[in-house]
Amino acid sequence: MIIFSGCGSDDPDKLTEFQLNHGIGPVTDTIELGEIDLEKAEQGRQIFSTYCVACHQLDAVIVAPRLRNVANRREPEFILNYILNPIEMSNRHPVGQELSSSYPGVKADLGISENQAFLLLEYLRAANANEM
Repeated sequence: MIIFSGCGSDDPDKLTEFQLNHGIGPVTDTIELGEIDLEKAEQGRQIFSTYCVACHQLDAVIVAPRLRNVANRREPEFILNYILNPIEMSNRHPVGQELSSSYPGVKADLGISENQAFLLLEYLRAANANEM
């Protein structure tokens, strides 16, 4: 095992500017989204119904926050990182920590793939635009 030690502010627990704005997770670059693809949004709705609906609704609070208009409030990278890395986001990110204190329900990594996360994002975008 190699341990690196040194002076400076390279605190591994400190979040980068990107992480503060876009979340902690596998999405580490900004992404450009095109027009909403309703076919992909429908696939995302099905994934939402399978994985998310037990805790999340678009317009009601069950155990977790309502998600209508989340695509207006958060960057797409943030949403994707939260879907793909919910436990670390809840524990380390200031927004995640705030949400965890407001909604103390169980946070679980559901094993959603990056492709499924993008489909979920498309569903949330379409719901946000009242297209679903």
